[in-house]
Formats: sequence, C-alpha cells, structure tokens
Amino acid sequence: MRKQTAAFAAIAVAVNVAALVIIGAGEREMIHAQLDAETDRVEQRFDDVMDGYGHSFSLLVQMVENQMAADPGADGMEAFLKRMDAPLLAIEGEAFDGLYLYYQGRYLYSWDTPYSVYEESGYVATERPWYQAAVAAQGEPAFTPPYLSYANDYVLSTIAQLQPDGETVVANDLKMGDIQKAAAAPERFEGGQVVIFDEGGTVIGSTDSSYLGGNLAASADEAAAAAREAREAAQGAFASDEERAKAAGKADAAEAFAAFRRGFEGGLAALRDQPGSAQAVELDGGSWYVSLRQEGGYGFLVMAPALSAWAATATTWLVPLLLVELLLVYVLMQASRWMKNRELKAAYVELGQMQRRLEIALAAAQKDAAIDDLTGMMNVRSFRKAVTSLLGEMGEGDRGIFIMLDGDRFKAVNDTYGHDAGDEAIKLSAQMIVGRIRTVDLASRLHGDEFAIFLSGTDDYEVAQRLVRDINDTIAREAERRGVPSISLSAGAVAAARGDGYLDLSKKADAALYRAKEGHSGGFARANA
Repeated sequence: MRKQTAAFAAIAVAVNVAALVIIGAGEREMIHAQLDAETDRVEQRFDDVMDGYGHSFSLLVQMVENQMAADPGADGMEAFLKRMDAPLLAIEGEAFDGLYLYYQGRYLYSWDTPYSVYEESGYVATERPWYQAAVAAQGEPAFTPPYLSYANDYVLSTIAQLQPDGETVVANDLKMGDIQKAAAAPERFEGGQVVIFDEGGTVIGSTDSSYLGGNLAASADEAAAAAREAREAAQGAFASDEERAKAAGKADAAEAFAAFRRGFEGGLAALRDQPGSAQAVELDGGSWYVSLRQEGGYGFLVMAPALSAWAATATTWLVPLLLVELLLVYVLMQASRWMKNRELKAAYVELGQMQRRLEIALAAAQKDAAIDDLTGMMNVRSFRKAVTSLLGEMGEGDRGIFIMLDGDRFKAVNDTYGHDAGDEAIKLSAQMIVGRIRTVDLASRLHGDEFAIFLSGTDDYEVAQRLVRDINDTIAREAERRGVPSISLSAGAVAAARGDGYLDLSKKADAALYRAKEGHSGGFARANA
C-alpha cells in the first residue's frame, strides 16, 4: 500500500512539474505580449501629449504671424507679447510657461522680467539651444531636450520654429506635466512603474516622480556621485528656508534615483542588448518583467513585478493548470479504485471545491476586467477589443461610425460642486448614452469624462449628430429632474469601413472632437476626408 501511494505521489509530482514547465513557457510569452501592449499604450499617450503641444504651438505661431503682418515693428511685437501672456495662460492652462521670439535682432518675451537681467547675465538669444534647434529644423517645429526645473519642480521644454525670413524664431516654453499623466502606473500590473526619457537619457516622466531629472545614460556610480553632490549642496548655507527645502528635495530625488539606478544596473544592460522586447530582469533584488523601447528620440520603460505580472495574466495559466490537475486526479482515481482509498476520495472532493472557488474567482475577475467601475459601461480595454472584432467581421459594403465624446466644462463641475457631484454627472451621462443607442451598437467610458460610441450599419453623419444632440437633450432634462449638475458632451465622428483599424479611427475621431470642443457647448464635428 505504501509503495503504491508513493508511486502515485511520484507520478503526480512529475506531471505537475511538466505542466508547470509547459504552461510557464506560454505564460511568459503572454506576459511579454501584455508588457509590449502596455508599452504601446504609454507610447500612444505620450504621442498624443506631444501632438497636443505641437498643435497648440501652431496656433500660437499663427497669432504671432498675424500680428507681424498687422504691426511689424519690434516695439509693437513686444507690447503684443506682454498683452497676450495672461490670455495665453488662460487658454493653454498648466502647459503654458511663456511665449518669446528673436525678431529684428532683438530678444522679445511675454513675461515681466526687465531686459537688463538678461543683459547682465550675458544672455545671447541666437546662441541658446531653442534658437539653434529651430535653425537646424529649417522651418519645422523643433523641441529642445526636456529638463527638470528644480527651482519650479516641473519638467520644461521649448518648442521653437524658424520663420520664412530665415532669422526670426518663435518659441514657447512648455510645462510638460501631461507627460507625468502618460507615465501613469500600468493598468494591468499592480505595483508596476513607467519611466519616459529623452534621447540623452534624462527622465522626463515617471510613475515615481522622484526619478524626474535622473539620467539613465549615466552609470550607477555616476548617479551615486550626483546624489552625494546634491546632498552636500543641500547641507550648505541658503538665503531662505524655501531655497533650503528645494535643495533638500533635489537631494532626496537624486538619492532615490541613484538607488533605482543601482538596483537596475544589470537589468538595464540586458535590456539595451535586446531592445524592443520584454525581458525578465533583477531590479533591486527582486524579479521584474521589463519592456524597453526607444523611438523618435524618446524611450519608454514599462516595468511589472513578477508576481503582479503572473497575477495579471492568471486566466492564461490557471485554467490549463486546473484542467491538468483534474485529469491527473481522474487518472489516479481510476487507477486506485480497487484500493477504496477514502483519503484520495476526500482529496478529490476538496479539489472539486477548490475548482469551484477558482471558477467563481475567475468569473469575477473577468467581469471586473471588462466593466468600468463607476458607470457600469464597457471599459476602454473591452471596448477596443469589441470594436476591433466588429471591424474584422465587416463585409465589403458594411459601414459604421466611431464617435468620441468629451464633457464640456467638466472641470468646473468638479471645482464648484466637488468630485462626488462630478461622478454623478459622469454616471448620468453614461446612462443617457446607453439609453439612446441600439443593442447592436457599442458604448464605453474611456476615462474621466470621455466616452466613445460605435454605431453599426451606417456611415450617415446626420444620424450620429442627431444621436449626440438627443443625448445632450436628455442629459439636460434628467439632470434638472434629479437636481444634479449637468454637462454637455461635444463629439467628433469618423466613418468606419472594412479594413479600418481601431487606433486610426480613434485618432481621427479625436481630431474631430478637438474641433467640436472649441465652443464647449455640445458641438459636433466630422473627421476630415
């Protein structure tokens, strides 16, 4: 009896080991694929931010060019810039940090700093990086390398453009805080991190903000030396408590980055040897899965702790492993039936109960992964998957319309009534959207106060516009009835046909939405042909 029990145990161990090896190999491939997909999302968010900066800058350049045509004198241009500083700040919001230009041999700017300050410092506009970058770009908008301003505690860059006269350069300082939003922690991996850096290795966006300003191109020893230097500087004499606090904050950040860089030394070298693919590396003594990608002068690191990565992809290995276990138990039960082994039967019953618990947990996890918690609508992940599936199933003559909607003046609702009221406005909008579409259509909350709809079987923009108008009308009526704040939804739409992709449609709809939101009053715009 003991020999038979030992033999069965040995078989069970061997089968489980083999199953874990086979399933583990597939699981690692799935983790790598999901990390790559997460890197795609980070890169897309970053590209959207940079595109937004570029679009805003093109509008500023047009305003400057119009003023030059109307009043070409340098004194008039300087007065214009100073008049525009406050309105541009109101328009651009947190991103705007000053507009300036080199014009008719003079350095003109929008802020109030006396020009004598620049004269005394030896400032020469034509020798500055922003001017030289614009000249090198030959009339195309050019970004200077971003950097962390410890004096102001935010990442700065400059976008500049050489004008047709070959001498005038228009430049706009940008606070690149939206890059921090693009570097938000990975959605799928608990405890994960994202790091965005420029071509020189300087960290310009990070889930851990203390890494901002650190340089991944520097060695661990160089990072440690920079941290020591920052700490020594923080221990010196300062004119004010504010300067002392900023120096101490700089030293704390440098030490945090040095610790990260030291723990990442071997892993970073391995990633650089095989860029573009996710790999398992050691980070600060722990196991992580990391994806490194460098494109267009910028780099993206997406990192997930090994345990978090395995948990996030549990559905790919849990079910196969469960099936192996069930099959193994069945075979052993059949082989040992003649033994009438009560203990083995009890183990089988217990395993069945465990299977049920796992199935319940798995079903709950799958539901949570597809539904937006606040509104009960499809979340962005499940919506993208569903739309991609519909596009793939379209026939030659099938059509659809992709609509993106964004709340108008939603921030004012939050600021005036509080976030609870803002959540109620979002839920009300979601209910009215779901209530106005057909069962064959799809709707999702993408994030914040942004929604998306996919209408099947039509490419008529009039249908889409009537739908948006109907949604806004019902939101207004229902908000008044319930006594909750109301928001209107502006919308951008693009027709979809066989062969279209989700990403391309979302970009076109978003571009149309940008135009629709100019009035902030439930506008509608179709994509450009």
